[in-house]
Amino acid sequence: MKRYDIINTMIKKYNYVNYLEIGVRDPSQCFDKIIAEHKDGVDPEPLGNNVNYPITSDQFFELIKDEDIKYDIIFIDGLHLMEQVDKDIENSLKHLTDNGVIVMHDCNPPTEFYQRENYEVDGQFPPWNGTVWKSFAKLRLNNQDLDLCCVDCDWGIGIIRRGVSSNPKLSGKLDFNFLNKNRKYLLNLISVNEFIKGY
Repeated sequence: MKRYDIINTMIKKYNYVNYLEIGVRDPSQCFDKIIAEHKDGVDPEPLGNNVNYPITSDQFFELIKDEDIKYDIIFIDGLHLMEQVDKDIENSLKHLTDNGVIVMHDCNPPTEFYQRENYEVDGQFPPWNGTVWKSFAKLRLNNQDLDLCCVDCDWGIGIIRRGVSSNPKLSGKLDFNFLNKNRKYLLNLISVNEFIKGY
């Protein structure tokens, strides 16, 4: 399954109407594939004309901060750095319906190279997950009122819902060694079949 399959599965199952995508970039990669009644896209440098908010996610959330705008499902795939992802999650939770869900890309980097902080390497742009996983892991470790899992496909598809969760009893520095030693437990990693049956 790809990220858009996960998103469309949840839209169909829960009759979600309002969809927000943070970090559209190329709409053909995900945004255009989403089947929802209402779709908003946010990206400061989009390819094509499908993005109705060609601004940063910080600017977007500032724009709607006093508005009663809620989304059923929000997909976070913007700047892949923990500091920005932390803000995108925090702001998304403020504009999420009670039964809504946040979906995140790039939560399960396969090697240390993929979770580097800089996208560019010697003038090239190899596959990059960044430090998204750290934002996801921090939520798992510190928030008992959020239910999180990570579907083991397409670089790790994180799912965040409101609900009681048992936090993993882990401690240590959030570096790649910590992730690699505790990957399944830390991310609450589930298979595609487990996702289909449980979500």
